[in-house]
Amino acid sequence: MDLNEDKIKEEVSSFVSSLQRLLPKKKELIYVEPVKTKLTRLNEVHSEAKSVFPMCFTGARLIILREVLDKVKLVQQYNYGKAKETYKCFTHLLHKEMEPKSTDEALLLDSAGSATATYYEDIDGGYKMRLTSKIRDLISSETEIILDKDSSNSCYSITCSMKDVDPNTFRVVTQWMYKITPEFCAGTEVCFEPLAYPPTPDVAVSARYERPSFTLSSTISRAGFQACIFKQFAPDLRIATIVNEGNISGKTTVAVALHKKYQNGSELKIFVDSQQCGGFTFQKDVLFYEPHNETRVLRLVGSTLIDRQRRVKFGFGFDLDF
Repeated sequence: MDLNEDKIKEEVSSFVSSLQRLLPKKKELIYVEPVKTKLTRLNEVHSEAKSVFPMCFTGARLIILREVLDKVKLVQQYNYGKAKETYKCFTHLLHKEMEPKSTDEALLLDSAGSATATYYEDIDGGYKMRLTSKIRDLISSETEIILDKDSSNSCYSITCSMKDVDPNTFRVVTQWMYKITPEFCAGTEVCFEPLAYPPTPDVAVSARYERPSFTLSSTISRAGFQACIFKQFAPDLRIATIVNEGNISGKTTVAVALHKKYQNGSELKIFVDSQQCGGFTFQKDVLFYEPHNETRVLRLVGSTLIDRQRRVKFGFGFDLDF
């Protein structure tokens, strides 16, 4: 029998292929990214519940936000009557609560003659520094330095502020929040003025229990006690309840609010409380598209407020983002 080299190679290759089919297939490596723990800062402990409540105002207002340069923004606000927030059924027991937590590094100018400059810097050791300086006029100013540090289970910040370059107004605020379990976290705030006499610190303790559809939170301090309940019934429907008790007034207020979003971009917020007060705000965004792929927003806001004397007050405003 003649031996052909090509035929031998073909037979060997076929035999090796048959063996490879019998071998188990190599499993694909699946890389699972570690789950990042969502951290909640202390000044955000009641953010979901309090954002449901409307900020009612009376009179007429016009707010224009305009970006002049890359890092320079101009804010103009014009009021007719008492176009400002006239009633809140809850108080803020924590420092910088319900204020924007991340302000862009920029220079902000408003129609009142104030200039606010914000500067960010990353420091060794995982710290983040934010310097904010606000000048109202030639003799009135406010400077604030915030140092933040986040770890796997905790958030820590220290804030130093001073007004009108007066050492007697020097103030230090420390906030710390620790996530004990994925659903439960607790924190504390200490605020004191080192140059005041006697230097008695203000201490506040907060706790928060969070689930995908609802949140329970509470804060107790020298100013009072507060408990908040937030419930998400649907992607476009939220309800919140706040129980607030002040140590000075000694009164307990219970308030309930509803926030409804509509498919056309409108939003409705309604609240009532145990002091026979109530109100609502209705807003709608109108979008304008420009040729250079830029979108301008015109927000129409209507407000109604019923005060303790059962008087009905109205407000209307425009918010322009140009």
